[in-house]
Amino acid sequence: MTPLAGFIAAILAGWIIREPRRAAAAIVVPFLAVLGVQTWSLAVGHGDNPPSTIHGVSYWVVQAIILALALGITTQLAIVLRARSAAGDDAAAASRRALQASAVLLVLTAAFVIGFVLSSKPVLHHNANSPLPWYGAVGILACLASVVVVTVVRIRQRRSDARQQKLATASPGPAVAGGRR
Repeated sequence: MTPLAGFIAAILAGWIIREPRRAAAAIVVPFLAVLGVQTWSLAVGHGDNPPSTIHGVSYWVVQAIILALALGITTQLAIVLRARSAAGDDAAAASRRALQASAVLLVLTAAFVIGFVLSSKPVLHHNANSPLPWYGAVGILACLASVVVVTVVRIRQRRSDARQQKLATASPGPAVAGGRR
C-alpha cells in the first residue's frame, strides 16, 4: 500500500510544486499517514501477513526505502519541471502552488484512510509467506522505474545546460572597429 501511495504523492507533488524541498516536504505527511494505517491494519490482524510483521526491522527498512524512492522522484521531477517552466514564477506563486498541492494530497490521503479503515476486516488465517500484494508490486516497480526515468532526464538536462553555457562563454563578443576587441 505504501509504495503505490508514495508513488502517487511523489508524482502529484513533483508535478505541481517546482521547488524540490517543498515538494519533498509535501509528501512526507501523506506517506506517514498511509504508513500508519498500513501498520495499524497489520497490527490488529487485518492484513494477509501476521501482526508480527511490523515488529521486524526489515518492515521498517523497506518502508524507509520506499519513502526515499518517493522523495527522489518528487525532488527530481520538481527540478526537471522547474527548468522547463516560465521564469515568471515569484515566491508568492511558488507558495500558492505548494499549498494547493499539499491540500490535494491531504484530501486524497484522508479519503483513502477513511475508505481503508471502514472497509478493513480481520483476516482469519495469516500467511507468514504470503506474496507481495499486487498493488505493492505495482507501486515498487512504478517507483523504481520513475526514479530511473527522472534521473536520466535530469542528467541529460544538466549536460544540455552545461553545453549551452560552454557555447555561450566560447562565442566571441561583439567586434570593435578594425577587428580588435
